[in-house]
Amino acid sequence: MVLKDLAGYVPAMTKPIRPTRGLPPLNPLRAFEAAARHRSFTHAADELCVTQGAISRSVRTLEDFFGVPLFERTGNGLALNDKSEKLAASLTEVFGMLNDATSEFLGNKSSPILTVWCYTSFAIGYLIPHLPEFKLHHPQIKVRLASGTDSMEFSEDQIDVRIRYGRGHWKGYESTLLFKEELRPVCSPKLLDPKKRPYNVDILRALTLLHQDLRRNDWPEWLELAGAVNLRPHDNLMFDELSVAYQGAIAGLGVVIAQRAYFRRELETGQLFEPFDHVLHRDLGYYVTIPSERRVNPQAIAFRDWLVNTLQESLSAA
Repeated sequence: MVLKDLAGYVPAMTKPIRPTRGLPPLNPLRAFEAAARHRSFTHAADELCVTQGAISRSVRTLEDFFGVPLFERTGNGLALNDKSEKLAASLTEVFGMLNDATSEFLGNKSSPILTVWCYTSFAIGYLIPHLPEFKLHHPQIKVRLASGTDSMEFSEDQIDVRIRYGRGHWKGYESTLLFKEELRPVCSPKLLDPKKRPYNVDILRALTLLHQDLRRNDWPEWLELAGAVNLRPHDNLMFDELSVAYQGAIAGLGVVIAQRAYFRRELETGQLFEPFDHVLHRDLGYYVTIPSERRVNPQAIAFRDWLVNTLQESLSAA
């Protein structure tokens, strides 16, 4: 055969292969599954390393394919109807099976990933400094850490373990107490001389009190305990994150009221100290919680047991 004989040659398969049984294309399904799981186009885009517009177009492709809307846009984000909820659940299971099958085929079964949610202040003040110890005892478990101020911003199926604040009663969760809340003011030696403690509470009239937006009762309750309910400080400074307020105290901006477990390292290094003896005890506490209706997750159990034991040892040594 010479080259001129190829001029009229057309391969046998000239038409694109159509999905069997009328299946929609794979990529839009993946985009929809991620968006449904996160209830967010933005988070889905981050997971799949594409733009938010790409997720939106993929979902629109699926909606055109099915001829029905898959999401309802609400003030709180995205909502699914009954049919799209079932579709999303099925897709999550199918993609999970595909990942498992691929890993087994490649002989490279990945380590289990444990997703833990906690408050940012807890993550920075306690969990992150101690995570290397957990990795030392459980090297096969990969931890994905999510943090914020609202534990319910993630759906139940996204989080394996949550560190929550309250009285320990949450429907559908098993909760184990980490520690009850004990609040005490702390400040930097830049502000007051640690050698002169304990100070009279009246010293606060010349200082700035640091507050966190969601915990505005902390100072009033402590001041009432200290017998200074009508005390007016020199100034008040508000923060949206408690961890940032702690950094403000370290920098010498003012006095913050906090849980000792969060700033034990700073006490030991002398970055912070407790200028007063009064401690506010509450019937509230921090709990490690695991969904009770989900099948037993051995990684979650291992993390919970480690965290409880580590915290008890840490607090007893304080």
